Amino acid sequence: MDLFDHQLIPVTLSEGRQSSIAFWPNWLDKERADVLLSKAINTIDWRRDSIKIVGKTIPIPRLQQWFGDPSTSYTYSNIRLQAVSFPDWIEQLREQVETQADQRFNRALVNYYRDGSDSVDWHADDEPELGFEPVIASCSLGAERVFQLRHNVTKERLAISLPHGSLLVMGPGIQRYWQHRVAKTKTIDQPRVNFTFRYMGR
Repeated sequence: MDLFDHQLIPVTLSEGRQSSIAFWPNWLDKERADVLLSKAINTIDWRRDSIKIVGKTIPIPRLQQWFGDPSTSYTYSNIRLQAVSFPDWIEQLREQVETQADQRFNRALVNYYRDGSDSVDWHADDEPELGFEPVIASCSLGAERVFQLRHNVTKERLAISLPHGSLLVMGPGIQRYWQHRVAKTKTIDQPRVNFTFRYMGR
């Protein structure tokens, strides 16, 4: 498959309204993807955040960092992430994702899944500061993990395997009507790093 060939996956929102997921399985060549994965694991100052569930404080099952204007922050699940400036190599990746997706992005949440025991549960990137029906671009490096989506009403599910160097772009409306997750798995012992680019107006 050519590096710029992609799949458009139709997604129903509500009452027949459609959106789509654009997916480039081989967006980055292996050499570039390998370099970015190593640089991410070894140079990002990873946060080890915790969340309260039923009165108990537990570590979230992954490491993370939030990039953007350092005078701003991002809050989800009562976790406040103060932004860190984009290093040059992530800035370059951000610009390439913008060009490929034909969208503007100025923030990135980067997650480090150390092995298959790390995960992210069902959620939507629908915080008010992301604007109405945001577009989210996701670049995956490292171990191939399954990205699952679930419709809020119909409970329809989609599953997409995200290989090393892939790019997935969730179109307008998907965060409003669908949730997504990366579930735990016992069959993977290799790391994965995921860059999720989005736009915030402030």
